[in-house]
Amino acid sequence: MTSSVRPGAVKPRHILSNTGWNILGRVAPVFVALLVTPKLIHLMGLSRWGLFTIALSLVGSFGIFDLGLGRALTRAIADGVSNDADEKQIADLSLTGTVTLGIIGFIGGLIAAVAVQIWVSHGLKIPEELKWETRLSLWVLCATGPLLLINAAMWGIMSAYQAFRTVSLVSVPISVMYYLGPLIMLLFWNSLIGVMLSLAVCRLWMTVAYLRICLNLMPALRTARIRPVLLKPLLRIGGWMTISNLAYPILIYFDRFVIASVVSVAATAFYTTPLDVVSRFAILTNAVAGSAFPAFSSSWRNNIPETVELFRTSLLVMTALMFPVCFWSALFSHAFLVFWIDPLFAVNSTLIMKLLCLGVFAGALDTICAGFLDAIGRPDTSARLSLGELCVYLPILFLCVKNFGIVGAAAVWALRCLIDVNIRMAICLTLYKPLRQGVISALPVIAAAFLCMGAALFNFPMLITLPAALIVPLLLCALLWCACMNTHERKAFKAVLARLTARVSRSRPA
Repeated sequence: MTSSVRPGAVKPRHILSNTGWNILGRVAPVFVALLVTPKLIHLMGLSRWGLFTIALSLVGSFGIFDLGLGRALTRAIADGVSNDADEKQIADLSLTGTVTLGIIGFIGGLIAAVAVQIWVSHGLKIPEELKWETRLSLWVLCATGPLLLINAAMWGIMSAYQAFRTVSLVSVPISVMYYLGPLIMLLFWNSLIGVMLSLAVCRLWMTVAYLRICLNLMPALRTARIRPVLLKPLLRIGGWMTISNLAYPILIYFDRFVIASVVSVAATAFYTTPLDVVSRFAILTNAVAGSAFPAFSSSWRNNIPETVELFRTSLLVMTALMFPVCFWSALFSHAFLVFWIDPLFAVNSTLIMKLLCLGVFAGALDTICAGFLDAIGRPDTSARLSLGELCVYLPILFLCVKNFGIVGAAAVWALRCLIDVNIRMAICLTLYKPLRQGVISALPVIAAAFLCMGAALFNFPMLITLPAALIVPLLLCALLWCACMNTHERKAFKAVLARLTARVSRSRPA
């Protein structure tokens, strides 16, 4: 095998390295998205932009069709490589899982295409002149269903081999084109159909790039055979993941569909635009969680102390990365929206953005807990929790949107995220009791971060906001240093800082 970092060898410090490469691969697209979004809104108009954001939500929810195989495949490969399983069997498993997901994606695309016909005709409050264009553009998106699930399977293979550096370097130009492509297309063809075609081309480009990486990581994949019998253990654990995959998109994306149906498509734009911004913070969330999941899968059974340290490190890294961006975004939400879009957007979306920042921060920590439960083979707990949430969340969401509009939707979404992380954390501590000590050591900084996020929901004069934006993160760093980091971690951090300082000094001209 050509992978230089075996999953079984992952240490807590590797979480930082892998997270760094994951972030690097996602930062450039976010900057491009921030730059082109105002232009896209201007070119599309509010109704088309609202439909475009809903279409992207459909892409995000397409994972419901993968039967949990993508996540189960990553776990099985990471576990197999760490335990020196036969390379040919791992390759056969990878090929079988990927092809199966491609077939499922094709079937799912057909189902989604039928649903689009019904939804556009009877579900959306959409201008009559946009119905044909909307229907055809969404069908283009449905046609990329197989590619979406194949890409997810190959990403799982690459993450199991800890190939985050290679993936990041290859993904950057493709991810940038996900935003530049639609903009370029709109300059020549003012239609959602062209926008979706540009996204489809980018997705195909990503598939080809991922395939080349997988073949380099796993040469045995070139001669692998499809063996359906290997799917049985994946389906056993993937069954519960399927339930989570069905529930998760509803919990995450259903709010905007309710707004479009109960209020209007135009109102959806005031909700989804700030949501699109804070959702970009997922580059940090996915970077940490994507690095942690294969590490948990490799260590939880045979190395309890290392697993506890991995969990604790993941929580602290997630907090350290997510708190500043969520806190600053909440504090300066009004000024940002005025500068980025216009004052009308700021008036309608400031409180929305503040509430969503709180929910995104809670959801980031929740991804660590959810990933841990999947890694130890207990996805059933997350699935049961998600099903229970649906029964409570959906009626409350409808009620709040009907009575309080988009503010009600944002408040319910944020509250659900807060409840989610608390319950899932309690489940982790119950099922894997050694985690308690690690969580207790990380608790001071996490609790302080949530208190500060709550305070950021209120509007303060700029005389208070500016100093708070600087002082609060510094105080949190001091708390992290004094209350959460041990002596070894402080020494390691000082050593890294010393190396960076030395490099900067050497790079200065004499």
